[in-house]
Parts: sequence; C-alpha cells; structure tokens
Amino acid sequence: MQSFDLKRFRTDNNLTQSELAELFSCGQNFISRIERGIRQIPPDKLDILQSKFGNISKYYTDKIDPISVPEATPQEVMHVGADVFSRQIVKMMNDKLIAPYSLLEEKEKEIERLNRKIGRLEALLDERKKTDAHQESNADHADAV
Repeated sequence: MQSFDLKRFRTDNNLTQSELAELFSCGQNFISRIERGIRQIPPDKLDILQSKFGNISKYYTDKIDPISVPEATPQEVMHVGADVFSRQIVKMMNDKLIAPYSLLEEKEKEIERLNRKIGRLEALLDERKKTDAHQESNADHADAV
C-alpha cells in the first residue's frame, strides 16, 4: 500500500503545519496526526496539493511507517475517560436530553406547589357551584311563594 510522506513534502516546500492546515481548511492537529502515521491523508487533500504544487509523485512511498502510540498509565487513561465522559454529559445537557438533579428537584417542587394550587382552586370552584345551586333553589322557593 502506498502512503504519502506529508512531513517531507511540507519541509521541502518550507510550509508549517499551520499553513498546510489553512490550505486544507482543517486543524493543525489533523496535519500532525497524518505526519505521525496515525491517519492517512485523504484523497481530496492530495488533490489540493497536486493542484497547488504540481507533480507530487516523488512523495509517495511503498512502505508505511509503523504507528507509534505512546504508552499511557492507568491514571492517564482514567483522566482521558473522565474527560470524554464529562464532555458527553455536558453535550447531553446542552441537547436537553438530561438535566442536572438540582434542576429536576426544583421543577418537582414547582409541580407540587402548582398541584396544591389547582386542588385549592378546584375545591373553591366546587364550593361556589354548591353556593350558586343553593341560592338558585332558594330563589325558586321565593318565587313560588
């Protein structure tokens, strides 16, 4: 399988990772990951280089450098996992898929307060209906006399 030596291309053309990132409309870390062998350069990015710099065939190689993944301690893995989890929780809150417990507790109290108010209003309405019905029957008796 062929790979493209982006780092050699970049140094031969006196480009920084940031300049390449701007050319590709991506982040500098994307360029870094390609140069370290973590990612392959996408074909559309090769097309950009070809159109801007002409013949780039000398930067293709048949060997692929092995990916070097730095060793991580269990503590580092735990911190990365916690960071990912925290970002996911914040995203879910922003997407209104979940809410903080304090907000739920506050809303629950508000619902209870409104239910009590509804109960009082229903009782008051029933009382008024009975009073109106009682006054109507008294008026009917007074008319009959």
